[in-house]
Amino acid sequence: KENIASKGYLNPTPIQDQAINPILEGKDVIGLANTGTGKTAAFLIPLINNIFKNRDQKAIILAPTRELAVQINTEFRSLAQGLRVYSALITGGASMNKQIFEVRRNPHVIIATPGRLKDLIQKNIVHLDEFSIFVLDEVDLMVDIGFIDDIRFFISCLCAVG
Repeated sequence: KENIASKGYLNPTPIQDQAINPILEGKDVIGLANTGTGKTAAFLIPLINNIFKNRDQKAIILAPTRELAVQINTEFRSLAQGLRVYSALITGGASMNKQIFEVRRNPHVIIATPGRLKDLIQKNIVHLDEFSIFVLDEVDLMVDIGFIDDIRFFISCLCAVG
């Protein structure tokens, strides 16, 4: 609550109001809202809360671009400050060795782009069966820019797990 207040959030936006409680309850949620309406906080706040209460939970957040993944990671770190809930940022265009090191540190959350996540799954570095939460952020953009086969791959892996 202190981290939320420190960001200046006074009242939830409509997407946050509709999404936070179902996510806290472990339900699947599809959220549609315009840019700047608080979608990222709508899934990060309950995700961080659930992991804080149950450290056995782990999450993967998939974003279509490195820039969005960095933005999500920055928001995650500010909302999780002081809670000992950690993330790893896994994107193309950055050192894979450093990212492998970060994954091996066993973060609670991996924030990734599709190509690099698929690489690390195929290299047997990331194991989807360790994750109970899977967030597809801006999935419509992922489809538009050609990641449909990667999304199908992830879903097939999740279906094989769950």
